Amino acid sequence: MMSVKPFFRLGPSDLEHLLMTIEKAQQVQSRSQFFLWAQGALQGFIPHGSLWCVVGDLERMKLRVESFTRGVPSPRVEQQVMDPADGLLPRLLDDWLRAGRVPRVHSSELEDQMGRRQLIAELDRCGFSHVLVHGVREVQGEYGTFFVFAGLDELPGEREVYLLELLMPHLHLALHRMHQHEDQRTTQAMAPVTLLSKREIQVLHWVKNGKTNQEIGLILGISAPTVKNHLQKIMRKLNVNNRAQAVGKSATLRLMAHTDMA
Repeated sequence: MMSVKPFFRLGPSDLEHLLMTIEKAQQVQSRSQFFLWAQGALQGFIPHGSLWCVVGDLERMKLRVESFTRGVPSPRVEQQVMDPADGLLPRLLDDWLRAGRVPRVHSSELEDQMGRRQLIAELDRCGFSHVLVHGVREVQGEYGTFFVFAGLDELPGEREVYLLELLMPHLHLALHRMHQHEDQRTTQAMAPVTLLSKREIQVLHWVKNGKTNQEIGLILGISAPTVKNHLQKIMRKLNVNNRAQAVGKSATLRLMAHTDMA
């Protein structure tokens, strides 16, 4: 393991680039923005070919993994890296946790690799001669993050380790903003589900089962004209023209949960 100096002097150009990298990190909201930031400003400090980002409960290995690479990795490499049982990524994470949550450099060029030689050999076989990893040591539970920089052309030194320490909070927050943005979009996409009342869902359920308005009225204890009114509202809300289209769209949107039929 490489020792991390408490301070590494940066020149004016590095400081300017660091400020720009941090500012651009604040703008990351979407997956495409994260990719462009990682492959752009971040490359100036930590040149890499592949970046794996992990979020979740790190100690319990309940992980959500994102991959950002310049090329398309082979299925074999993806399997070797991502396998949840004995893949390289969970082993790199375990090594980081055991080491005390400090930056770790994995390379056959380093002398102090006790207990990691097999892991390094497997990284080499995947084409990753040098790997730099780190996560947010202060955050535990389901919001932890861990990052693997692979495909580095040169052995990372103390400068890269120091910069990774500085940039880690911004990596952490950018990744969480990306997920929050995607979760919000998913919620918005599911919004039509909330447009139908429980009664409208019940009516739609019996329409799906081939019942007439009169039969639905008898089942639900309402009049046939009331059933017709419910159907007209359903079709307006779902933006469809007839009963069959309403049933089809309800299936696509998964509107009719079993708990809503009673």
